[in-house]
Amino acid sequence: MSGHQKTFRNRVKVSERHGAGEWTAERLSALALAPLGLWGAWAGFELAGGGYAGALAWLAQPVNSTLLVLTLLVSFWHMNMGFKVIVEDYIHRPATRGLLLGLSGLLCLVLSAASVFFIVRLALGSAPLPAGFGA
Repeated sequence: MSGHQKTFRNRVKVSERHGAGEWTAERLSALALAPLGLWGAWAGFELAGGGYAGALAWLAQPVNSTLLVLTLLVSFWHMNMGFKVIVEDYIHRPATRGLLLGLSGLLCLVLSAASVFFIVRLALGSAPLPAGFGA
């Protein structure tokens, strides 16, 4: 808090006029995820039964790989905003709240970076993992 006094009306805290931008961002990301989710479902049906080679050929098309990256980035951004709202609403200790917000932001950042990295590797025809790294 910035040290200003909280205002109450009828024993209910009055809005401090922050959070409207976050609310708008959440709604815009949800709006963007609606068509991207439909595209994702259609893509899943298109890929069904195609095997690994079919998935690589599908992913090699720039429109598909770009839409997949966009879907994942918007999803992780939306997820991070949702975690933030939950933590801010239900965790009241500042240290715990800060730790959880930092961990959730870091998790979403790492998942986003890994997703983009592997999609680009697969779209360019590289092996999904370095030799000896996976099963």
